[in-house]
Amino acid sequence: MQVRKFLLTVSFLIGLVTVLHAQNITTQQYIATYKNLAIEEMRRSGVPAAIKLAQGIVETQSGNGTLCLQSNNHFGIKCKNTWTGKTIKYDDDAAQECFRVYETARDSYRDHSDFLHANPRYSFLFQFDGDDYKSWAFGLKQAGYATNKTYPQQLIKVIEDYNLQQYTLIAMGKDPSDGGAATDKTQYAEVTEKETRTSPGRKNHNTTTTTKQTPGSFPKGIFEINGRKAVYVKAGTSLIQLADQRNMRLRKLVRFNDLENDNPPKKDMIVFLQKKSKRGSKEFHPVVNGETMHDVAQAEGVQLRWLRRRNKMNEGEEPAAGQRLTLDGFASSAPRLAKNTRVLKEEDQEPPEDFSPRKALDGIKEEVAKNTTGGTAVPEIKPAPQGGVPVAMIEDLKKAGTVTTSGGTAGTPKASMPQPQSQPATPKPAPAQRSNTQYHDVQPKETLYGIAKMYNQSVTQLQEWNNLQGFDIKIGQRLLVSK
Repeated sequence: MQVRKFLLTVSFLIGLVTVLHAQNITTQQYIATYKNLAIEEMRRSGVPAAIKLAQGIVETQSGNGTLCLQSNNHFGIKCKNTWTGKTIKYDDDAAQECFRVYETARDSYRDHSDFLHANPRYSFLFQFDGDDYKSWAFGLKQAGYATNKTYPQQLIKVIEDYNLQQYTLIAMGKDPSDGGAATDKTQYAEVTEKETRTSPGRKNHNTTTTTKQTPGSFPKGIFEINGRKAVYVKAGTSLIQLADQRNMRLRKLVRFNDLENDNPPKKDMIVFLQKKSKRGSKEFHPVVNGETMHDVAQAEGVQLRWLRRRNKMNEGEEPAAGQRLTLDGFASSAPRLAKNTRVLKEEDQEPPEDFSPRKALDGIKEEVAKNTTGGTAVPEIKPAPQGGVPVAMIEDLKKAGTVTTSGGTAGTPKASMPQPQSQPATPKPAPAQRSNTQYHDVQPKETLYGIAKMYNQSVTQLQEWNNLQGFDIKIGQRLLVSK
C-alpha cells in the first residue's frame, strides 16, 4: 500500500508541474514583473523603458517563448564574436543559430542596453529624446535589429495598448498623470528640504546665489544654483562614474557643463546635473582675478554661449578682473579683456556642436508621421518571419553604396548602415592631397571639429563626405576634406 501511495503522489506532482508549465503568463504579468528593471536600465543607460518592455514582450511573446524560457534571453540577442558566456542553439532565421544564455532576466536586460551602446550602428538612437518612442521604434528597424517589416508598428502598438510610456516618464523624473510634466518627487535623495526649489527659467531674488562661496562652503550632495541642480566635485573626479551615479548619460553631463570632453576636471568645480539657464538670477557678476568665462558660467548657472552673447564676447575672449558681466539682459558694450586673451575672428570660430540626429534620421521622423496618422491596421504580434528589408530602404542603401543580403535579427541586419573607411596600417602625415581632392589622416588628439576648422569646412559637410554616423573618428582614419 505504501508503495502504491508513493507512486500516486509522484504521478500527481509530475502532472501538476506539467500543468504549471503549460500556463502562459499574460502580458500584464510580464509588465508587472519587469517594469522596475526597465526603469532602472533607462536611468543607467538611456534606453527608453517603454521600448525595452515592448521589445521584451514582442521578442518573447510576453515571456512565453521557448528561447526565453530556456536561456533567460529576453531580446533575441545572438552570440556574435564578443560573447564569452553560455550559449544555446535555436532555430531562428536559420537552423540552429547561436544565442546568448543569461543567469537571470536582470542580466539579459542589462546586456541589451550594453549591446545597443557598444554597436556603432545603433549610436544614432541615443540622439532621440528618451520619450520619443516612435523614433526609437523605427530607428531600431532601420539599424537592422529585426527583419520583420512591421517591427516598428508592433512596438508602437504594444506601448500604446499597455501604456508603457508611463514607465519612461517615471524613469525621466516626470509625472505620467500630468502629461509628462516635471514632478516634485525628485529622484535625487541628497536634496534636503532646507534647499530652495526654484522653477527653471524663473528668478528667485530671495535665494542667495552660491557665486561667492568658497569650496569648503558648498554642501555635500546636491544643491541648487539659479534653480538648477548641481554638485561640487574635486579635481580628477571621474565624470563617467559621476554620470552613472546620477543615472545620467555622460554626453548630457558634458553638454550641460560646457565641457570640451569627458576627461576628469583639472580643478575643483561645480558640475550641473541639469541644463543651465540662458540668464542668471541677478543682473551682474563681478569678475575676480583669474576667473574665466567658464568659471562665471558655472558659478552663476548660465549657459556659456548665452553668457558670451549677453556680453558681446567671442569664443576665446576672457574678461579682465574687476569687470562686470551682464547675466540678465544684454550689455551695451563688451567688457575690457584680459591682457593675454585669445581673440578669434567671427569666421574662424568653431561652430556649436550639433547634437541633433543626422540627415539620415529625418527619414525616420517622416516615417513616424506617415505610419501613425493614416490609421493603418497593425497585425497581431507573432514571432518574426523570414523576410526582406522594405524596397524603399534598399533603394536608399543602394544610393549609400552598401546593401547586404544575409538575414538575421539583433546583431545581423538585412541592410547594414554605412561604415567608416578602413584605417591604413601606418598613419601618414596630414594632409595628403590628390589633384583637386584633398584628404586628411587623423592624428592623435585631433577632433572632427578641429579638422573641419583646419580646412574651413563644416562638421556636417565632413560627416556627409565620409559617411560618418556621429562625431567619433579614429587615429589613422583618412577623411575626405575637400573636393
